[in-house]
Amino acid sequence: MDKKRIAWVDVAKAIAIIGMIVGHEVTNNTLRIFIFSFHMPLFFILSGYTSGPVQEWRKFWSKVKKSFVKVWLLACLMVILLGFENFLVGKFSLVNMFFADLQGIFWGSNVPWMKVQTVGIMWFLFVFFWAKLLFDGLQVIFSNKYNGMILGILAYFAVAISQKQWLPQALDIVPVAAFFMWIGSFIKRLETDKISNTSIAISLAVFFCYWILCLQNGMDIEMATRHYPNFIIVILEAVAGTIVVGCISKGIALKSYLVSPLQVIGKHTLAIMGIHHLDFYWINWGNYFTSWELAALVRLVVDLLIFFVWLKIYIQAKSNRSGS
Repeated sequence: MDKKRIAWVDVAKAIAIIGMIVGHEVTNNTLRIFIFSFHMPLFFILSGYTSGPVQEWRKFWSKVKKSFVKVWLLACLMVILLGFENFLVGKFSLVNMFFADLQGIFWGSNVPWMKVQTVGIMWFLFVFFWAKLLFDGLQVIFSNKYNGMILGILAYFAVAISQKQWLPQALDIVPVAAFFMWIGSFIKRLETDKISNTSIAISLAVFFCYWILCLQNGMDIEMATRHYPNFIIVILEAVAGTIVVGCISKGIALKSYLVSPLQVIGKHTLAIMGIHHLDFYWINWGNYFTSWELAALVRLVVDLLIFFVWLKIYIQAKSNRSGS
């Protein structure tokens, strides 16, 4: 049985996944900075927010096994499929496809100077697998209240390394993602404390002003390309942006006519990532657009249409299995 889902979390994830699709086509600097100020960190932060505690190795290894199949192997499959798409359109020979797939799986992210171009958005899944392993494993070893400092230090050194050398499996991104997960768990723990409405309102105002100030100064964070200008400033910007988007999502979740479609999208962000990754845009039909606005709109519509067709098939198949 599925865990009880939190409506506003799904809404926030829907906003972020829509931002991801649009953000890949945006050339308008203001909109791009807005999207890249929070959209991918939000997924890691909300993962930490919704994660339960892991305090024994048995539970840890059980989660690792499930994640290996559902996340890491899925990422490998998506890399292989993108390589096959390139083969189908004549961009790769069979031998080139094989080596491109191996390179993609080894590096776990696109590495332009190594000509690794088959990973695309799947860097997120490779990083998510290893970051969750790091985040959960530290909880078994130490009390989670201390892990923020440990992960913060690891993230700092990982960012420093990434400015010189990218690591296989995108391991130089992993501590940053795990740090975001810990921040999400910390926010969740704060919610259980008794905090006055006045303190909450003041905190939200501070986060909002900080986020807008960073946006005005052209700051954003792009984890896939290891872009972390003024490291701690953009880390806090991503946290502030996520908190503001989360607050807005809580307001949207109160309106049934708004929450339903967004919750469907937010519940299936992994499927949408896969569709976005394999929609042939980057290797074929994206070349026909001269306007980024039109490209972003069309790609968003196409990806969501494919998603809703997939969802209908998925629900029907699930219904048939349960009925048999």
